[in-house]
Amino acid sequence: MDRRVVKINGNKLEIDIYFQPLVNLASKKVFGFEALARGFDVKKNSLVHPNILFSCAKKAEILVKLDRCCKELAIKKFVDYGLHKDYLLFINIEPEVIEQGKAGTNWIKKRAHYYGVDPDNLVAEIKEGKIYNSANLINFVKAYKEYGINIALDDFGVENSNLHRLLTLEPYFIKIDRELIQNVNIGDRKFALLQVCDYISRKFGCIPIAEGVETVEEVKTVLQIGIIFFQGFFFAEPHPDPIKAKELAEEKIKMLEEVLNGKNSFYLHGELGKEPDCRGLR
Repeated sequence: MDRRVVKINGNKLEIDIYFQPLVNLASKKVFGFEALARGFDVKKNSLVHPNILFSCAKKAEILVKLDRCCKELAIKKFVDYGLHKDYLLFINIEPEVIEQGKAGTNWIKKRAHYYGVDPDNLVAEIKEGKIYNSANLINFVKAYKEYGINIALDDFGVENSNLHRLLTLEPYFIKIDRELIQNVNIGDRKFALLQVCDYISRKFGCIPIAEGVETVEEVKTVLQIGIIFFQGFFFAEPHPDPIKAKELAEEKIKMLEEVLNGKNSFYLHGELGKEPDCRGLR
């Protein structure tokens, strides 16, 4: 078990990284993993919710330290499991760290080099709707792109996500929020919004990912739009062992094929060749 120990206000916490697969239903394969931090209170022997974990770290003024601890452990486990050559690693960047102008240094570039990870296999996930200092956000994205790291906008379509930032940030991925996926039905207003998100993504040269899918019906409905990249509990819950998570997702892909009776449903859009280079999205 590979965990890191941090102390917050005198409490000893163990940090672990769980992995949730992202799938490409055109290739019918897992193409990446999102790294998700998990905290464990050693004294109470209990799980600490990530929001509480980072909130406490902010109050204790060790937010940057915790953020870097999580990112480094994610990269290390990614390498330890032998995934760094063939898959993408999506790493969440704490919005407050960007807001404070403390992200975008060459720290992550050095750590990637130390562990032998090509920066092109890393994706920085940003909740840009929670970042109000546009100058710091733009500088962060510029620096990461110069390192060769890809950018993903998380929670797209809800809260304060800003369409104008698509112009300035030019992300590689757009992760469409769960709120627009849940209980969506063909022809309803959510379905229309998803169509708009897909259209905008393609016009801006981004790859749309449907995030938070939980049912086969949601997958089937989103496929009707032409979105082929997915993440969510339907395929696999976050797991400390990414290989196990990958196997679970692959089982669900096979099951999905049977549900669709081998129909052409994975290839509805017919314009995959017009999308951005999908290197690694095999």
